[in-house]
Amino acid sequence: MNDNWLTHAVASACAGLAAAIVSLPSDVVKTRMMDQIRHELDAKMMHKKNTHVDLYKGVVDCYIKIIKNEGFFSLYKGFLPSYIRMAPWSLTFWVSYEEIRKWTGASSF
Repeated sequence: MNDNWLTHAVASACAGLAAAIVSLPSDVVKTRMMDQIRHELDAKMMHKKNTHVDLYKGVVDCYIKIIKNEGFFSLYKGFLPSYIRMAPWSLTFWVSYEEIRKWTGASSF
């Protein structure tokens, strides 16, 4: 493809897709780990004895339990919203970067 804005736009969309694919599993685990605190607080609010909720012992345990109980692709829950959030940023950044690079006469990678 020629070195123009269309090429940069396609490459940016691909970069946003790659970012969503790579980062979403960690984001799902982070969200589950953070949500675990809410479950613990809810258990304490019930005023019952022995109501402590220990959903995950750590990040690796969280990954294992998600994959075991819900399947591998559950790590990609919310993929479309994540991509919709990442793609415009990637498109704006990389197209602008390449255009500014051309205007200033800076060399390409």
